[in-house]
Amino acid sequence: MYDRSYEDQELNFEASGALMDAALIMRDRETDSWWSIMTGSAIGGELDGSPLKEIADAGTKTTWGEWRKLHPDTKVLSVDGAEHSDRNPYENYFTSDGTFRDLKIDDDRLEPKANIFAFRYSPLLPQKHRVLEKEFAVPHSAIEGGKWFPVTSDDGEQGVWLYREPGVSMFASTQAYLVTRSLASSIAGPEDAAKLAASDDSVRAIAGFDTFWYTWVAVNSDTEVLQ
Repeated sequence: MYDRSYEDQELNFEASGALMDAALIMRDRETDSWWSIMTGSAIGGELDGSPLKEIADAGTKTTWGEWRKLHPDTKVLSVDGAEHSDRNPYENYFTSDGTFRDLKIDDDRLEPKANIFAFRYSPLLPQKHRVLEKEFAVPHSAIEGGKWFPVTSDDGEQGVWLYREPGVSMFASTQAYLVTRSLASSIAGPEDAAKLAASDDSVRAIAGFDTFWYTWVAVNSDTEVLQ
């Protein structure tokens, strides 16, 4: 998720109707700039080349069924009295091995539609946290139950702790924290990570994407895969 504020402007986004490498392109009403959700930067218009700030831990992405188990009293907005559609027009896409319009990628380190969590270095991090200097991706299957991974640093101490609940839907959000190896040893679950981040400013939630491998690597070709 991105902050819609850019410098002194608050931008209002809407779908442009365009795709780039099977990923959505948004446009803002204020400057008519076009933005790639996979790069977080404008690819055309007045703000061409400008980056947006990624927001870590900005919300929960999940299915309605999983959300309702946790929040059974949730109210649902209806459209002309309808609150639910029995037909998901994207079901075949999500359940098949096929890519959107048979898009091909040259990178075969993972299957094209492998479910991954991907993240990148952000220039908006404080200087002392600027260790994520490239793009990374990790398969969902590798982080069920929580796992720590080292990332680029001189001593191998800096890394990320990533967590997905075993058996959770592909639509659920991965929880991710920048944390040292020594501190990660005290994390048994996401509650521990959140408490640690609240008490230690060297630990922080980081933003990223839960997506398919092919949609990410098509525009982030230098991605390092963490296994």
